[in-house]
Amino acid sequence: MGRHFKKIETKAGIDRRETGYYSTPDFVAEFIAKALIELNPQGRTALDPCVGRGEMVIPLLNQGLSVDGMDILPFDLPTSINFTQTDFLQYYQQKKLLSILNNPIDLHYDFYLANPPYNCHEVAYIRENKTRLSRLFWDIGVHNMYALFMAALIDCAKSGALIGFITLDSFLTAKAHQNLRHKILQNCAVHYLLLCSNDLFLDQGADVRTCLMILQKGTHYQGVVKVANRPLTQPDFQRMLIQKKWTELPREKITLPGEADHSEFIIDIPDEIRNLFQSPRLGNRFRCVTGISTGSDRTYLSKHPRPGFTIPFYKNPGSCRFFTKPNAYLVDNFLSVAETIPNFTIRNKSLLYQPGITCSSMGVTFSACYLPANSTYGVNANIITSDSDTWWLLAYLNSHLVTFIVRSLLNRSNMITSGYISRIPIPKLSPIALTQMSAIAREAYLNQVSPKAASQYVEQINQIIWKELDFTEETIAKIHNFCQNLIRAT
Repeated sequence: MGRHFKKIETKAGIDRRETGYYSTPDFVAEFIAKALIELNPQGRTALDPCVGRGEMVIPLLNQGLSVDGMDILPFDLPTSINFTQTDFLQYYQQKKLLSILNNPIDLHYDFYLANPPYNCHEVAYIRENKTRLSRLFWDIGVHNMYALFMAALIDCAKSGALIGFITLDSFLTAKAHQNLRHKILQNCAVHYLLLCSNDLFLDQGADVRTCLMILQKGTHYQGVVKVANRPLTQPDFQRMLIQKKWTELPREKITLPGEADHSEFIIDIPDEIRNLFQSPRLGNRFRCVTGISTGSDRTYLSKHPRPGFTIPFYKNPGSCRFFTKPNAYLVDNFLSVAETIPNFTIRNKSLLYQPGITCSSMGVTFSACYLPANSTYGVNANIITSDSDTWWLLAYLNSHLVTFIVRSLLNRSNMITSGYISRIPIPKLSPIALTQMSAIAREAYLNQVSPKAASQYVEQINQIIWKELDFTEETIAKIHNFCQNLIRAT
């Protein structure tokens, strides 16, 4: 995928992609402020380390609280905010250096509010300060700006201080953020975890998945956790906050705790599905692998077969299910190329040319297709199977249940790697069910079904699984609604 220069400007001409600044909707700021005060009515002081124009803290000002704000740019702020133009991460670094010699940081604030910068590792700030930030955030890694702000505020907060965020939700499930999740769970009580609608910042040019989270420094403050899945629209999200349409759960039900898991935060998942994670995982039974990274697809892949390029190459079925054509054809002498070209990488060389299943890698839709023998594949997830297991597993992977598991539990972001696929639970299914599912998947493959036509086969597979697992109508409806609204619900 090509990288191009992108710039999203505010009315003031500020590039949002570099500053990461997006204005918090008023109803969200009002909700967070009210929730913080309800949790600690005696709280009198607050800090917003990325204050912007003060949208997050204005509701607290209206309640008579003392509010400090920091930011790298001097936005037009209410005069009642005690503003300091500074880089909060540098401020945090200074405090942390002092704490090594003396006591923990423990700033005096009762409340912290933040809508941190929505920037990844590619932003100039991280590129130019990578060495310093890597030392400073050795415990969570340097993956994006919002995670750095979250970690810093947890370190700065005194015992009992409340921290209210609205931020990108990739930290909930992405493997790269497992240490941030551990930091949250080891240091904080979690009071709210609510997924926001995907259109919340759309009018500012950001089509992003966000969540609202309220923490309290100190795990002994933990009570029930108020959780809610993603509403489909901003009005739905606003109504959810006003009408308090959430579920209250014990803390142990908001994470995946298994040895194969990484403390992913999971939102409002039925026990019937949580319990599946006690079953063997796909990776316990089958090799789930990646293959070839060419370093230059233009050089070593041909869109169509031609002399010198005859080896089928699968890199992403996309929305195809059961059957997909090769994405390209690999250069015939690729083995010798790999010996001389450093960035031409072949992984799992001993498994090349073996048949199995190739899975989608990018995009929200998750799908799986048959991988014929004598083929090669890219860095997407591929499962090496015997013929006796291929077809029922192909059917299972294309079911709505697996789509729900992959997209609502294992990884809510776009990139699905072999590591995630290997953790899909494999429930016990009867021999009759396996035979029926195999027949359906084989028929779909032989008919070379289009993505649209595949839905009838998927529904047949769904019905077998619902009957086998004896799911309640409520659980089935939750899975169905999620899959029907996949882009907005993920």
